[in-house]
Amino acid sequence: MSVGSQIPSVTSVLTEESISFVTAVVDSSKVAEHLESLLVRGTGRRRTIPLRALLVALLLLAIDERPLHLSAATELLFRRLPAHWRDRLGISGEALTRKSLLARYRQVLYLFHLAVGVMDPSVEPKNRVMDEVAATKLRRKLSDEEIAERRGRLEAVIAKLLQASIDICSDAELAGYDGSVGLDATPVPLYSRGPSKRAGTTASDPDGGWYVREGDHREIEGPHAKKLRKIFFALEATIAVMGRPPGSVPTYPNLVVGIVLGRPGEDPGGTGVRVLASVRQRCGQTGYLGADRGYTQCLPEKFHLPARALGYSVVMDYKENDLGIQANSQGAVMVDGAFHCPAMPKPLVDASADHRAGLIDDATRAARIEARAPWRLVRKEGPDRDGYERFSCPAIGQHAKLCCPLRSSDAVLGKIPVLSPPTSPPKLCCQSAITIAPDVGARFYQDLAFGTDKWVRTYAAYRNTIEGLNGFIKDTAHEALQCPARRRVRGIAAQSLFVGLLAMAANIRKIAVHRALVADNLGPSVAARARRRRTSITDYLPPPAG
Repeated sequence: MSVGSQIPSVTSVLTEESISFVTAVVDSSKVAEHLESLLVRGTGRRRTIPLRALLVALLLLAIDERPLHLSAATELLFRRLPAHWRDRLGISGEALTRKSLLARYRQVLYLFHLAVGVMDPSVEPKNRVMDEVAATKLRRKLSDEEIAERRGRLEAVIAKLLQASIDICSDAELAGYDGSVGLDATPVPLYSRGPSKRAGTTASDPDGGWYVREGDHREIEGPHAKKLRKIFFALEATIAVMGRPPGSVPTYPNLVVGIVLGRPGEDPGGTGVRVLASVRQRCGQTGYLGADRGYTQCLPEKFHLPARALGYSVVMDYKENDLGIQANSQGAVMVDGAFHCPAMPKPLVDASADHRAGLIDDATRAARIEARAPWRLVRKEGPDRDGYERFSCPAIGQHAKLCCPLRSSDAVLGKIPVLSPPTSPPKLCCQSAITIAPDVGARFYQDLAFGTDKWVRTYAAYRNTIEGLNGFIKDTAHEALQCPARRRVRGIAAQSLFVGLLAMAANIRKIAVHRALVADNLGPSVAARARRRRTSITDYLPPPAG
């Protein structure tokens, strides 16, 4: 049973307490041992800097909210770190002069690139701008199997680092976590010049791509052939963060539990599933999965079906063209993610679409969404291990909701009459139950009824959580993920390692803030809904007399 770790409350990262804490976190991840085993060589001189020491230095810089520059890590290791800690970390040599410091910097640079090289899935040459012909000649010859192996190795290393920061919490602090997460992709700008079509040159960091806010983050043309504006040259970080049920008291901090980097818009569904699979493997439980419309558009076999197979219940929004009837199986029609009776009145079917188009107001939409409930099919069994579910008509059973002329008159009938039953009754209207396969309407399926109050609160809770995390980790006063000059390395492997360290620092900061809230008994006030209005007449009430 984990009792957690105490986070140093001091401001300097070079105190005994801080160095000891960071070293313990790095050691608990076992990343240094894993990578060192891949760097073993039978020849050459013994390295003067262990990888463990370099990781400690970089994490010290990250939690001190300093840029992750290898030159700063070199100065910390050889000039600022106490002598007894240099001995404990296995660092040999000194850097008393500028020339010797540059020599040590070259050693640190060599070690860093040696470590990221064994887990770099990229084939692109980096660190210089060149024409396409030269770049083609210098590309590494890696097979698809080698690329997949290196990518898996890289993502496993980042997952271990993140888990080490999560393990700072005690079992009691994480006891209330139910496995629910918010998932989103956010741009990570690169310290690189983008490619030039006019000059025919590559980027100095060709692993990135142009991030476009519209569409799937990579298309350069929008509706009506309108050219979209390129925002910046970046990688895209797919992040999973812990979520809490809407309105609940924060009994645990919302930590980053998974992160993977890739080119903008490149296989968002597959990348998201890899993040979720890693989270489930480490956390051992699943709950709701809050995802925006970008994931709704993914191929179901790439995202929705794998996410459900992992045990997540997807809570998502739809684009305007996806509202209304989305699928059909044996007479059952899927409307806004759930299966309903085929005779459900058209105003109820079109409630969400009409509201999105501005044809009805909020109150009318809410009333029609609530009126759908009796028309929704009743789940009898499942989903089983293969994902199949059994549904029955809402006009039969001991608690029938509809009164349908297609059903036996001696059956228990509901109060709501079915005025327009199907002229050619499908299986749903003739059998006691039907079995629906998991791939029917898989891109739209959700367990919560879309548009209901519970769906709105749940979706908002997990979407706000991930958006809040994005703002938290991009804050320029802290981790500053949005500032590429603070991460002056190139290549997806190097950027992934630095972003992983920044996510660790964000987790540590979140844990410290959460513990302060608990100590001050401020949890209930955080759970209270924030006031949306900017002003109120009550703000002008004078203080009570006396």
